Amino acid sequence: MMLCSGSSSSSLSSSSTEDDLCDHSTLTDSGCCSVCHRAKIFVNRSMHLENIKFYGFDMDYTIAEYKSPQYEQLGFDLVKERLVSLGYPAEIRQFEYDPSFPVRGLWFDSLYGNLLKVDAYGNILVCVHGFEFLKHHQVYELYPNKFLQLDESRVYVLNTLFNLPETYLFACLVDFFTHSPQYAEQVDRTGVKYGELFMSFKSIFQDVRGAVDWVHIYGDLKKKTLEVSLLKDF
Repeated sequence: MMLCSGSSSSSLSSSSTEDDLCDHSTLTDSGCCSVCHRAKIFVNRSMHLENIKFYGFDMDYTIAEYKSPQYEQLGFDLVKERLVSLGYPAEIRQFEYDPSFPVRGLWFDSLYGNLLKVDAYGNILVCVHGFEFLKHHQVYELYPNKFLQLDESRVYVLNTLFNLPETYLFACLVDFFTHSPQYAEQVDRTGVKYGELFMSFKSIFQDVRGAVDWVHIYGDLKKKTLEVSLLKDF
């Protein structure tokens, strides 16, 4: 199996410590935290509950709890197979899902094929091309002032748990095509060339998105999810 040559995910996600998760105002005499943040519910606006009759919950990843990372691995593998059936190199079957790399909320810049971690204003905090974490001067070459406007024709926000497999697959594919000797990355950094065939990162993005949608709508994901990836409480 080929494990994509990923770097440590420490630059994409900052791991919360027990101190970060706990509210120190609730420390008991023994020094232990009686209520931790992960056991609380947070809201971003105040609300009067006297007129609320019902509470609704999203099913996916809430009422329906999936086995992780088995579920993400399943989606990752099915999308790989779909891409191979569309003409992608059979070598991508060797990609092995690494759950430590992808995090929610990244942007995929389909122009340059980069995964971006940005703040609330579009300022770029981390830029990854495949699995190469770009240095400051490399980021400035592509993004003046280390800023990118959120433009849906160029940027796709990977903001749900369902996006984790494709986040990692984007990194795998960009890494594969960038470093495979038979492909040459273009001077303008918008894609790669194989002989006379040009493959843009935009087209790779569109193929992956199409494959993900196909797997969810027409593929075996739902059937196999019930078989192997759904936690049962009965």
